[in-house]
Amino acid sequence: MTVVINARSMHYRELNETVREQVEAGARHIILKNVRGQRYIGAGLTEPDLVLEIEGIPGEDLGFCLGGPTIVVRGHGQNAVANTMDSGTIVVHGLAGDALAYGMRGGRLFVRDRVGYRVGIHMKEYRDQKPAVVIGATSGDFLGEYMAGGTLVVLNRYNETVSVAGQADKTLATGIHGGEIFIFNYQVPSHLPGIGATITEPAASDLERVRALVEEYCSHFNCEPGPLLNREAVKIVPTGSRPFSKFYYPSYPVHTGQKPAQAEKASPCEASCPVGIPTGRFLRHLRLGETEQAAALIDDYSPFRYSNCGFICPHLCMEGCSRGKVDFPVRTAELARLFRAAAKPPSPEAKTGKKISVIGAGPAGLTAAWFLARAGHNVEIFEAASQAGGKLHQVVSRRRLPAADLAQDLSRIASLGIKFHFNAKVGAIEFNYILSDSHHVVVATGAHRPLIPQVPGKENIIAGLDFLKKFNRGEKIVAGQRAVLIGGGDVAIDGIEALTELGMKPEHITVIDIKTPAARPADRRRWEEAGVTFRYPLFLREATPEGIVADDAAGRPVFIPGGAIAFISETPQLDFLPDQIQAQLDRRGFFPADGSCLTCNPRVSIIGDATGLGLVAHSIAKARNCAREVDAMLRGVPYVPPVREVVNRHDLHLDWNTPLETPAGIPVQEEHRRCLHCGVCVQCDHCIRACPRQARTRQGNDFTVNLDLCGGCGSCAAACRGGVISMVQR
Repeated sequence: MTVVINARSMHYRELNETVREQVEAGARHIILKNVRGQRYIGAGLTEPDLVLEIEGIPGEDLGFCLGGPTIVVRGHGQNAVANTMDSGTIVVHGLAGDALAYGMRGGRLFVRDRVGYRVGIHMKEYRDQKPAVVIGATSGDFLGEYMAGGTLVVLNRYNETVSVAGQADKTLATGIHGGEIFIFNYQVPSHLPGIGATITEPAASDLERVRALVEEYCSHFNCEPGPLLNREAVKIVPTGSRPFSKFYYPSYPVHTGQKPAQAEKASPCEASCPVGIPTGRFLRHLRLGETEQAAALIDDYSPFRYSNCGFICPHLCMEGCSRGKVDFPVRTAELARLFRAAAKPPSPEAKTGKKISVIGAGPAGLTAAWFLARAGHNVEIFEAASQAGGKLHQVVSRRRLPAADLAQDLSRIASLGIKFHFNAKVGAIEFNYILSDSHHVVVATGAHRPLIPQVPGKENIIAGLDFLKKFNRGEKIVAGQRAVLIGGGDVAIDGIEALTELGMKPEHITVIDIKTPAARPADRRRWEEAGVTFRYPLFLREATPEGIVADDAAGRPVFIPGGAIAFISETPQLDFLPDQIQAQLDRRGFFPADGSCLTCNPRVSIIGDATGLGLVAHSIAKARNCAREVDAMLRGVPYVPPVREVVNRHDLHLDWNTPLETPAGIPVQEEHRRCLHCGVCVQCDHCIRACPRQARTRQGNDFTVNLDLCGGCGSCAAACRGGVISMVQR
């Protein structure tokens, strides 16, 4: 399949993303027209049958980390073509700039005409891969500098007599310790070869190897190989071993005054998760085959590892995932769903004799109960509904969270011996009794009072929360032919799914919002493709029995037919609390839990949506911290909120040579091998191998540094891909 892309005025990131999308869609011949300086074209592509043709002049780093495709440039190339190239072919029909083939370890690069300075620096051979660069005309200074492998050919096709391989003193192949350079029809001046380089005559076997490269060069540029090959050539090779090795392997008996310190840190995915689930450590357990430990680790952070992590969470961890900068993020949602069978709950600690009452059996209340029961306290839950789950059961669509999957987590929570009181609506009298009968009370009643926009005709607007509760209870609902949903968050997606199950056509549903809808982009795209219309920014002016009137961004009125359903917000109902606690609520009725969830009564805490609306993950996080705070208080010990240092992204060393992958064909069970383990030590031993003095050793999980040998050079810290090692003063 051939695809033509007009690159004019496209930002290089947009262009490269478009190319990647076309490749993933099956394109194997892509023509880029009107290319003007866009960088990184072809970077990281790995499809060996892909041909990428470029019309124009691409920017720097063309073919960076290329792993298989063919790139043809119908024009000149700029700097850094084929940097760290792994395999494939790049053909440039013109000139090229400086620093070509830096660190190249495989593949072929053909440049029709002249190239600039420092071409072939650190070229190397990797396993059975031997890179080759053929330059049609001449080269600037420092050709083959520190070359470690591969073949460089300077054809000098125009038979120049000066500056064929630069002209500065001691710059040609300086520091070469591997590979070979061939230069045609040029008497290399004696001052030109650098330290470590020597000039010899090529053997017959050398010329045969070069012949194949020249013939391939000529096939690309439509010229005859005979006239080029029927000329004398010289060969430049290393004199001996690495000439500047002492600069790489310190032998001086001094140190920098620093030493390595090793400490695991929170990975970007962990820092992005509201609950702080240590996904990196979780994946390390999987990497080591420790599935029980992996499941237990998630239990230490959330009882909803299956229903929340696996289904309804927007997975901010995936947005923060470093692997997403290489190809695509680690699929944490699918990993979470793998553990449905591993349902054995943790064993509670010894009983403390303390009684804790939780009001509300939603995500926050159940999470607090989970951790408090595990700590050995006697926990009772009072729930106004007929069963546990809160909004997870009453509001969230069964498509987004199937009932059987929610029941999986609810049964694990109940198995800890928690006592439930259902159909137990708590008023002021009941609250006072519960407080007098408990050592502590956790209020987690959620926010179940829906807000209706205060506009003319508001009586024509249905509360979305009430609509979804009726739908999930199975009550009869007459939905009508069309609907307008006011507000575009995740709850609106639940509303769309309920309406379509009631028989409404997606194309008869419109969602309006004053800003970009906050629903998960994947859910929004799915419904847009099905026919649902999302319109924004629109500002509701009036609701009528026939539809709504809204103003667009320019203030022009817009009429949209359909029954109006509001999904804009909710507030808590905390009127059963004592007056002194109600005095702490803000003007909207929420309890401002800043740091601590304790109220002015030290025996009462408030958590969940009653402290502010957010994700289910936010409620879980608040409830976990509350449970730890209450447990510490009941045990008479100070509570110190957990603080975990986040790894500095600048300390991470992403392996850009990692083979790029797509989700198709990768078993979820093997996602751990794709994790870059940011901030987590996985005993890869790169730090040990990097130490020039062998001062670092490991036994099992324990690392030891011999400070008598350690020079504090920082090689171990530089080699640690996860940013676990840092240098500190001795």
